[in-house]
Amino acid sequence: MERKEFLGKIGGSIAVTCVACMMSACSKEETTPGGTTGPITPTPAVILAVNLSTQLLNVNDFVSDKGVIVVRTAAGNTAASFSAFSNVCPHANNPVTFNKTTGSFSCATHGSAFSITGAVTKGPATSAMGKLTVEISGTTLNVK
Repeated sequence: MERKEFLGKIGGSIAVTCVACMMSACSKEETTPGGTTGPITPTPAVILAVNLSTQLLNVNDFVSDKGVIVVRTAAGNTAASFSAFSNVCPHANNPVTFNKTTGSFSCATHGSAFSITGAVTKGPATSAMGKLTVEISGTTLNVK
């Protein structure tokens, strides 16, 4: 066997081995408490925590902080009673504010408007606001 042929065969074997290693690394698995294995699913980080004992006490009360707007849409301390959105307009990434009186969101830069559900009610935006996940733990509302 000539040197060129030998290096070609060795190089191909190394490439296959490297690809197999990379695929294995990309599909990490972990063992769950029940003993089964599966892909690792990262837990979303809490972006904003709100104390429901002191904030968001009434319908249409809102908190705007850390790039998030959280609005109480109904009575009761369940996740369904709140909506959370990114405060960035999907049209041109400008800030969106919430109007407690009208129960709607607006972008002052280009005039886009959104309903309490984040749906577009007036352009130029053509897509809804970015909805975030709300979880309740005791009297703390976590936005993820």
